[in-house]
Amino acid sequence: MATALTTKAPAADAGTHGFTLLELLIALAIAALLFVFVVPAGSRQRDHAELANAARAVAAGLRLTRLQAINAGRSAVFAVDVGHALYQPAGAARAGLPRGVQLALVTERREARGAAVGDIRFFPDGSSTGGAVTLSRGSDRFEVLVNWLTGGVSVHEHAAQP
Repeated sequence: MATALTTKAPAADAGTHGFTLLELLIALAIAALLFVFVVPAGSRQRDHAELANAARAVAAGLRLTRLQAINAGRSAVFAVDVGHALYQPAGAARAGLPRGVQLALVTERREARGAAVGDIRFFPDGSSTGGAVTLSRGSDRFEVLVNWLTGGVSVHEHAAQP
């Protein structure tokens, strides 16, 4: 019994691999949509984290000023310049806030040094004049509160409304 062996010629496009123009356009459209929705969300998260870090830095400066008042046995001042978005803990260098962060200060009237500058004063027993430093950007807001009786410092986040 004899068997016949035959070979089949390959089709003209059997060795060609690639994408059609339509497939490439669809892939680019999907990538563009992802870029439009994912990148702004990442930017908002980065802005929120930057604001949170600034609020923690202000709180640390207030705590440092309180400790200096206790250790030195005399009052110490945490200064805030709302107009220039600057703050200065006692005995430390002046620090600025990230671009776009709005600053507000609530303090006693006698601690105000003009319309845009004021202080929160800490006393040797740890107490303070009390007050609040508010940092905001867009719809995000953090309040750094100082208890007048204990001088304790706390940070409160006010989440953005959807």
